[in-house]
Amino acid sequence: MLRSDLNGKIEDIQKLKHEHEEAVTKCREYQYKNDQLTENMAVLTAQKADVDKQVAVLSQAMETVKAELKTAQDKVMFLTDENKVILQEKAVIQGRFKQLQESL
Repeated sequence: MLRSDLNGKIEDIQKLKHEHEEAVTKCREYQYKNDQLTENMAVLTAQKADVDKQVAVLSQAMETVKAELKTAQDKVMFLTDENKVILQEKAVIQGRFKQLQESL
């Protein structure tokens, strides 16, 4: 009877050893995956930092271009208004010239 209890305990111990080995193996696998994820996260963090820098540079460039566009639009508006005045003056001069020709 003691022998059978002893054999049962030995089987339990062997089963527990096997379960322990499996648990250690899974733990190593999870640790490896965790290390990989940590490395991936570091790479992604560095990439994000680079992208953030690029976004900042592009945002500054966009603000500069917007300012230049506004300046160009203002100049176009000014030249358009000036052109209208010139066309009106031209029409007046042509009218006077026509009158002068008719009077001669």
